[in-house]
Amino acid sequence: MTSLRRRLIVSLWLALLVVGTVSAAFTYLQTQRETNDMLDHQMEQVATFLDARAFGVPSSPPGMSRLHTDHDIEEDYIVAVRDASGHVLYAAPSGVQLPAFNWLGFRVVQLGGIDYRVFSGESGARRIAVAQQMELRRETAAAAAFAALLPVGLLIPVLALLIGIVIRRQLQPLSEAARAVAARAPVALDPLPVSGLPTEVRPLIEEINRLLARVAVANENERQFIADAAHALRTPLAALQLQADVLDGSCDVAERAARATELRAGIRRTVRLSRHLLALARSESAQSSSPATTVVGPVVAEAVHVYAPIAAARDVDIRQAAPCYAEVASDPRDLGQIIGNLLDNALRYTAAGGRVDVSATADAGGVRIEIADEGPGLPESELENVFQRFYRAPGDATEGSGLGLAVVRGIVGRLGGRVRLANRADRSGLIVQLWLPGGDVTPRRKAAQTQ
Repeated sequence: MTSLRRRLIVSLWLALLVVGTVSAAFTYLQTQRETNDMLDHQMEQVATFLDARAFGVPSSPPGMSRLHTDHDIEEDYIVAVRDASGHVLYAAPSGVQLPAFNWLGFRVVQLGGIDYRVFSGESGARRIAVAQQMELRRETAAAAAFAALLPVGLLIPVLALLIGIVIRRQLQPLSEAARAVAARAPVALDPLPVSGLPTEVRPLIEEINRLLARVAVANENERQFIADAAHALRTPLAALQLQADVLDGSCDVAERAARATELRAGIRRTVRLSRHLLALARSESAQSSSPATTVVGPVVAEAVHVYAPIAAARDVDIRQAAPCYAEVASDPRDLGQIIGNLLDNALRYTAAGGRVDVSATADAGGVRIEIADEGPGLPESELENVFQRFYRAPGDATEGSGLGLAVVRGIVGRLGGRVRLANRADRSGLIVQLWLPGGDVTPRRKAAQTQ
């Protein structure tokens, strides 16, 4: 696991090392240049001092006075003053004599196998030369550069230590937040505190708090679902138990057959309820994704074919309009679940001799599916309530679990569509209007649709 604190410290230390190295190199070169300039200036001053002195007859090297009597010979300047004819007027130190130079300014000259920095100047009839060993100049420049770099070298470790301390203090709120999270109970979903957190970290904690809020809502929905499911299953299971007890205690064959028929019907209702509960749980827990596309026509035709025997047994006519070959963003199972639940509701509420009409058309940006029945309809105030789980409209005496429309809305919402109920204007009954995203029709299917 990568530590943010360690990454920050190492990155800043590396940056400090690079900057310190570049700064040290620049300081070293600059100090050397300035030291050499200063030593050149001193050589010019020595020449100026010698020019101001009055010299008599030419002196021989053994009698020459030394310019720096308190230094070793390798640390002295070597000087020579000559007249216009080239005779030496003054030379120092004794025993060392510079040759005559026919150029002016600064140059590096090798004398006796040793490199010297030489300044040659002219003042009237005099020629003045001042020389200094290059090794001495390099040592002087290096000493000056080291003196300049010493504070930088001492400050870099101090700065590195300060960087570690500052980063540790600045990340302390994150450590405290981590400890607070670690100390929380596993089921605690209350928001994390954001006071005192850095501005850069606050959005992350706020997103975590929003996630905790969504998890809390999901947990509450799950608890409510479990409670509703337990309540919904308790009554039919108790009825099944009672019918089984009555069947077991009855000696009349006809009564036992009637009780067995009721028991089978109760079992079917319970199985149906459990299936609806499972479908509802799947629709509410499924993750949002990009499902495969499905052609609407074949799925609608299959659902009508499945429910046709049930409609015939109830003397209800199912009519399907021209098939729609548009595609919707759904897999066949979800679309079949939607159509099947809507058809089941329509058939249960349509009286014998009635009709259920099913149609699907490509709409702008999607597909519009409508299922119209000839049932009693609903009061306007109940058109939205019936989408709630386990809700039954007042006066509803039909068999049902109150979950069919809740399952439909859950699946449709997950697919990005919408569904609504409306009372028919032409006669008694309800019409379910459903929109699903998609609507693409391939050329081959367009040709089939027009035939």
